[in-house]
Amino acid sequence: MMLSRRTCPARARLAGAGGFLVLLFGVLAPPPAGAQIVETDPFPPSLGTQGPGDDLPWATSLSLAEAERRAIDLGEEVAIVRERIAQAEEEITQIRAGALPAVSANLAYTRSIRSIFDGLAAPGPPDDEPSNGPGDGEDNPFADLPFGRPNTWIAGIRVTQPLYVAGRVGIGLDIAERVRETLRHELAETEAEVRLQVREAYFQSAFTRVLVEIAEEAYALADAQLQQVQDFRDQGVASELDVLTARVERDNLEPQVVEARNGAHLALLALLRLVQLPGDTEVELTTPLTAELSPVDAPALRAALEERAILRAARTRIRIEEDQVRLARSGYRPTVGAFLDLGWQAFPATVLPTGGGGWREDWNAGFQVSIPVFNGFRTRAEIQSARSGVRQADLELDQLIEGLILGLEGDLSQLEAALSQVEARRGTVEEALRIVELAELRFAAGSGTALELSNTRLLLQRARVNEVEAILSYVTALARLERASGGSVPLLRDRIQEYD
Repeated sequence: MMLSRRTCPARARLAGAGGFLVLLFGVLAPPPAGAQIVETDPFPPSLGTQGPGDDLPWATSLSLAEAERRAIDLGEEVAIVRERIAQAEEEITQIRAGALPAVSANLAYTRSIRSIFDGLAAPGPPDDEPSNGPGDGEDNPFADLPFGRPNTWIAGIRVTQPLYVAGRVGIGLDIAERVRETLRHELAETEAEVRLQVREAYFQSAFTRVLVEIAEEAYALADAQLQQVQDFRDQGVASELDVLTARVERDNLEPQVVEARNGAHLALLALLRLVQLPGDTEVELTTPLTAELSPVDAPALRAALEERAILRAARTRIRIEEDQVRLARSGYRPTVGAFLDLGWQAFPATVLPTGGGGWREDWNAGFQVSIPVFNGFRTRAEIQSARSGVRQADLELDQLIEGLILGLEGDLSQLEAALSQVEARRGTVEEALRIVELAELRFAAGSGTALELSNTRLLLQRARVNEVEAILSYVTALARLERASGGSVPLLRDRIQEYD
């Protein structure tokens, strides 16, 4: 079946987290004319966090590839599917047992307390002679029969062998094999989905850490500016109003720094959950949020989409429903089976069958035929229900194909947009850097204003945030496109540095 249908799958998109930075950098102001930047600790003890230049006490190094391996090897989602595959293996054994002979054995003991045959027995031997039970003397007409005996032992072995079951065993095995095949396809899809979730969580965590760095840098600049304004106030160049304004600007940035750190912490928690690490683990993400810019082979992705494991599983489910129709039709056909019964009976005078009363054999063999004549149209209803299941499975396959095609085209469009955005925003950052250099030269020469310099720095910070957001969108699009191909078209490994 060619992939020529359309649909719209519901797919979550990774949201950016840098909107608050526009406000964050909008309140920054440049230092007064002639001021020099003084290196100070940008984070007072009240923030309770190390500065951007401090060595962080990382406990674990985690690359993107290692995160994927941990999530697949240790994650609950994949483990559940693997257990279902193991369960399917055992179900195949159960179905196969229907074609093999069945052997059962039984042993029963009965003690007769009172019997309707007691009064029919002739007088027994004198009291000083042993007796085998009620009326078991030579004149007892039931002495050699099982009727009215006080102790009865019955042992038996029964062997049954299905000879013809209307193909139910073979159909059942076909269904079980296809169920196992479906589960294996589902395992491949689950692993690919877990891999995508890990990648998105990893990229999001790396992205939020970059936002933290930008926020901390903004706070450091505001703190340095406050120190410079205070120095100018001591020299009589700046007023008290200038000092208060600079302090308010710096203090307004502190909550936003905390907000950025909280966002990074939550993103890290999501990643740690996927890779099965404790929530209090401190990790260093060794795979940077950088990637080589290059287009993808769209025809190869579309071709790979046709062989997605989820599509193979859907096609297998159609065959399972067709097998259900065959199984329902077998209700019209007879069944034939053979049996062998090996029995032994003993009627000893004592409880245990020793010292009297030997075992008597009772062996039988035969076959039986069961012919369905009328079951209230049940078989007909089962056939119609199974046929409806085939039609539903076929419609679900069409719907799935449409969804995958539309999702792939959407991801291709997102990638194309992300590529253009990254290239454009990298150029914007370079231009913003040049603008800041020129503004600083004009300010130092006395021909520029503080507002002009402040605006250029704000533009630079915004350009940096936009560039990181574009890179995040680009690598996310790559991850989703690789997911759309079922992993058969690798895209990230060749484009991301330090992937392993």
